[in-house]
Amino acid sequence: GRGMAVLIDVVFNHTGENMEGREQLLTFNGIDKHYYYRLMGGAHIGAFGNEVKSENRPMTQRWLLDQLRHYVDVFGVDGFRIDLAGQTDEQTLRWLQAELGEDVLIYGEPWIGSNDPDFEANPDWDWYKVDSPITFFQDDSRNAIKGPTSDPTPEASSRGFAGGDVEAREAVMRAIANDYPVEPTPNAGINYADIHDNWALADRFASNTSGENRWDGRAGVNEAEMRIAGALLLTSLGPIVINGGTEIARSKGHAPLAETFGGQMVLTDMDIAPIYIKGRGDTYNLRTANQYIWETVGDDAGAVDFKAMEEWWRGLIALRLSDAGSVFRIGEAVPEGYVRFIAPEAHPQALGWIVDDRVAVFVNGGDGAIDLGIADASPEASGGDWRLVAVSNESGSRMRMEGLSPSRDGRQYRSTPAKGVTIWVRE
Repeated sequence: GRGMAVLIDVVFNHTGENMEGREQLLTFNGIDKHYYYRLMGGAHIGAFGNEVKSENRPMTQRWLLDQLRHYVDVFGVDGFRIDLAGQTDEQTLRWLQAELGEDVLIYGEPWIGSNDPDFEANPDWDWYKVDSPITFFQDDSRNAIKGPTSDPTPEASSRGFAGGDVEAREAVMRAIANDYPVEPTPNAGINYADIHDNWALADRFASNTSGENRWDGRAGVNEAEMRIAGALLLTSLGPIVINGGTEIARSKGHAPLAETFGGQMVLTDMDIAPIYIKGRGDTYNLRTANQYIWETVGDDAGAVDFKAMEEWWRGLIALRLSDAGSVFRIGEAVPEGYVRFIAPEAHPQALGWIVDDRVAVFVNGGDGAIDLGIADASPEASGGDWRLVAVSNESGSRMRMEGLSPSRDGRQYRSTPAKGVTIWVRE
């Protein structure tokens, strides 16, 4: 009733019977191990103890479909996010979508294929982005916007275009237009900046890169760069995912850096099984590091202006959901020129883009203000009634959908501030 869709996370790729080297008879091991799992020489394979075999297994496929139908019919969920979906064969995923109908949303992770050579060698089973049977997470957009999931060193090239990597400008243009060769439409890939297990954006843009508090967003964040990352993501085409807590600069600084203990710590003195600690970049099994500390939003005495960060992301979301923001919420192939870029050679840290002659965005990652505005796109773009709806720089940001300053001259307000963003909407 609130216009929200509810999706749940499902894990098809393995069961818990063989985790940590155990051999339990909880479900399929006790029913028919050789039918339900991919094996090699009769032994389980896979990074998580076993791999569920979906290809050429009608009962496995029925098991998967029955689960999904139960959640849709009984609980009314609207769709599913599939964990490590690349380990479920392409034909099964296409069949599940067809059986459930197009109204049920299905998307998932394309990476991490099977450990079964037969699966990997069969093009009807194995898949990646180019032949994806479902909408998938586009990690290339993530890398372009804010850098890869590896530890953020060296600093200059680890934070993507938002963090000052000028070599990433062409890649971020592709992310904004969402026109990857592997995506027939912008709906094929999901753009994102950070996600549950990986580095939090606040830590990626942490102020301290050395010393005791290095890469810990709790001690301070390069907020202007983080706002740039938000603008790049929220004004890109197609579906996007925002990690919970990013809008309030949530940090995982409570988790240790993996480098301090050689990459992985194994706690063996446990009652049931060992616990693996992988550090700040992979907090899948840590509690405190993943908490949402909402009270920080009202605290203006900390090292980060959490309230201002929330207002910026809230404003970007409002823009994307507005009538003008429909230019981003598009799922079909767009005509040539739908997104026009302004990439000044003299300022490799700057970029502008105008989407469907309706919304104009200008980003400047440099240390000084530059002349970059609507008139730089084309004579046609400079006409009409443009409203400035967002301004961000090193000292803060403003985002109001009613407009900050009206202008009928695209040459007005040409300056884009240092470490800044300006966003315009055309009437």
